[in-house]
This record gives sequence, structure tokens and C-alpha cells, in this order.
Amino acid sequence: MELLYLSHCVPNPPDKGEKIRAYHEVTALAERHRVHLSCFARSPEEMEQARALLDRCASVYVAPLFPFAWHLARAGLRFAAGASLNDAFYASGRLSADVLGLLKSRPVRGAVAYTAVMAPSVPAEVPFVLDMTDVDSEKWRACARYRKPRILFETEAKRLAQLEVREARRARRVLLTTAAEKQALLALDPSLQCSVMENGVDFAFFDPARTPEDPALAARRYLLFCGTLDDFPNEQGIADFARNVFPALRRSHEGLELIIVGRNPTARILALAALDGVEVAGGVDDVRPYYRHALATVVPLKIARGIRNKVLESLAMDRPVLASPEVCLTFGERLPAGVSCCRSAGDYANLPQANRIREQARRRFSWKSNLQVLHEAVEGLERRR
Repeated sequence: MELLYLSHCVPNPPDKGEKIRAYHEVTALAERHRVHLSCFARSPEEMEQARALLDRCASVYVAPLFPFAWHLARAGLRFAAGASLNDAFYASGRLSADVLGLLKSRPVRGAVAYTAVMAPSVPAEVPFVLDMTDVDSEKWRACARYRKPRILFETEAKRLAQLEVREARRARRVLLTTAAEKQALLALDPSLQCSVMENGVDFAFFDPARTPEDPALAARRYLLFCGTLDDFPNEQGIADFARNVFPALRRSHEGLELIIVGRNPTARILALAALDGVEVAGGVDDVRPYYRHALATVVPLKIARGIRNKVLESLAMDRPVLASPEVCLTFGERLPAGVSCCRSAGDYANLPQANRIREQARRRFSWKSNLQVLHEAVEGLERRR
């Protein structure tokens, strides 16, 4: 089938949360269909990374979202006029025109919209699957508890929820990463057709047996935090942990360190390096040695939507995870083996032992198995035609 795939990000390379899921979806769909990719890029480098997908996609169209400040200012003006900020940011006449041109030149039979903000770009006559991943309006609502101006986040949460419901009603099927996200969406409209498709992890890459040993890291006793460091939930979570939880852990575990790994560390994150036992490594060429030699990975987030890839990567590397209740809730009733729910500072002091973590994670977080939900939803588009 000729299939349109619309993405708010460049699904290549799979080195960031939102890109990882999109990359595996595009790759899997391209094995069964002629996929026409339309996406947004935030830099010239990303535009080239998108075009590299021509080796598996029938066509690739990339709309620039840079300079970022200009596009954000444009979206801000539309937000002031009553639009959703997210919807306005990804509204593109150029991308819409390319989609219409594609429909005139190719017999496109269906589409996949990756996240709710891309669904408005699907023409009315094209049946589509909406992979909403998370109910983002709930994330904006959660941010309103911690960020100012609060009214801005509350307003965007309300407007984005309206967009999510409207586009979910248009879609033939909506996919979400967790049962909790599904329930959050059904709370907005119980009549929606929803399915859960959990994330996977690349077990061939995140494999401790194939990861070179790093003697310097192996000689240290440390907890690891890994994530994009200019993302507010990550920044807030690890900053609070480093300042208010880790000092007590260091007193009870002599020589214990905390290593913070991730791109784009903010000033707030860089300041944590002044604390005893804390290292801000920032972006690294290969995160796997950091996972391999860690005592455990900490994921102390107060705002958590969907499945955090940092949890899955740690499990694939056979490393236990110390997670906040908010993170644990994303996994529903079945908490993965190796994940400990830490409801208090004292819970983080109970450093767990690895016990067949990787083996059990393989059974639940296989991309090949989990993507069957997407394949069935896409094949359903053609059957219903």
C-alpha cells in the first residue's frame, strides 16, 4: 500500500525519545508498504538526516522549523489569538501543499500521523491511524503545577486537549504508549477507538556483552541519570534528586557518586557539578559503558508521561532502575522486573541487585512484537476501504 507517514520530528537517527519510536515505525512499515515520509527538521543537519531515509522510504519531504525563534514567535502570536501553541507551531502551508501534491501523483491509500499535532495535516479523504504516543495535554496540565506563568500552561492544556479529541475522532484508530495514557484519553471521550502499543528497545545495541569495558568507570561506584537535560521534567527531577536526596545517599554509601549524562545541560544542571560526588558528563559519544558499570539508574521524575526510554535502555543493559512513583505508574499494573518504586528518599538508599533483568525485559519490550499493533491498525485502513 502507498502510505503517508507524517512526523513532527525527523525519525533519524534513533537517539532521542521521540525519534526512537518514529524511527522503528517507519522502518517496520517500509518493509511492508511504500512509505512517503513528511516531517519537520530543526536544523540543516536534520534535513540531511531525513533525506538519508530515502534508502527505505519511497519519498521524503522535509519542512524546516528553523530558525526556531522565528517559528516560536509566529506560534506565540497565534496562541495569543486563541490557537493551541503546539498546533500553531507545526502548522505549515508548505508541508500541506506537498501532501496534496503527493495525493495527486500517487495512489496513497492511508496515513499514519505521529502525534496529535500532525493529524490536522492529514486530508479529510485519507483514512489514518493516529499514534498519539502520549496525551500531551496532561503533561502541560502537570507543568502548570510547577511552572510560571501557570495560566499559560493551563490554557495550552485545555486547547491541546480539544485538538487531541477532535483528531482522535477523525482517526480510524488511536495508539498510545501505555494503558495509563489510554485511560487519560478515554476520560476526554469514552467513545474513542484506542489501543496500547508499548515502546521497545534495541537489544542488539544495548547489550552489555557487546559493550566495551571502561576501566575508569568500572573503578567507580555510581548512580546514573541519563536524559535530554534541557527537557523540563528531566531537569526538574534530577536537580531535585541531586540536591535533596543524593547527599543522604552519599552519607550512607561511602564513595557513592552520581553521574548525569545527556545533551544540552542547562545552567541549572551544570551548577550541580559543584555538589560533592556529582559529575555532569553532558553529552557522550556512547552511553552504554555508563549503563554497564552503574550500580543502578535513577529516574526521579515528578512529571512522567508515556514510557521513558532511559528505563528500557537500563533494563536492556541488565541494570536496575530506581524510579519515582510517577514513572512507575506509566507501566500500569505490571512493573517491569528490575524497576524499584521509590516513594521516599530512603527508598533510593536500597540499591538493588541485578537478577535476569535483561532476559525478562526482552519478552515485553521487543520492537518486533510490539509493532504488530501498528501493522494491524494500518492493514485495517485498507480492509475498511
